[in-house]
Amino acid sequence: LDIVAWSFGAFTSLDFALDHPDRIRTLTLIEPPAIWSLREAGPLDAETTKTVNFFETLQGDITEDMLASFLREAGFLKQDQQARELPQWQQWVPFRQSLRNCPAVVSHRDKLDRLHHIQAPVLLVKGTGSAPFLHRIIDVLAAQLPNARIVEFPGGHAPHIVSKDRFLAELENFQRIP
Repeated sequence: LDIVAWSFGAFTSLDFALDHPDRIRTLTLIEPPAIWSLREAGPLDAETTKTVNFFETLQGDITEDMLASFLREAGFLKQDQQARELPQWQQWVPFRQSLRNCPAVVSHRDKLDRLHHIQAPVLLVKGTGSAPFLHRIIDVLAAQLPNARIVEFPGGHAPHIVSKDRFLAELENFQRIP
């Protein structure tokens, strides 16, 4: 399989690859919230602990205020930007209940040494300006995956959307394996 996945999809795709490394031809992970990898690498810093605590609150009815807070935590917003001012706001509001997956991201556990079994090429994508914990996750994964490469594009937590042409060109080159 050639798997390309973003955020929670990248989180679950990484879990699949860990369980089935022999089925992966290439793996492209765009900002996976694999918090377990940070826990395995050492104690969480104060900023990541704050984010983890916030993710644990995303249960029940996800309000618009909770969605706005998530967008800030995930790095969708610039320092002085308000979530409701984003052009995508009205598109995101109907899907805010999907954020109830965040506690699962926090509670999931795995082992870094299992990453060594993924021999397939792995492209790890960072978004310039996204949440620092997501960048640290990618750095931890890259240090453990035997065949990983990191790229960074503008676009916060959505670099593959904001920098679509650059991302697609990079992906095409990456998947061109002899």
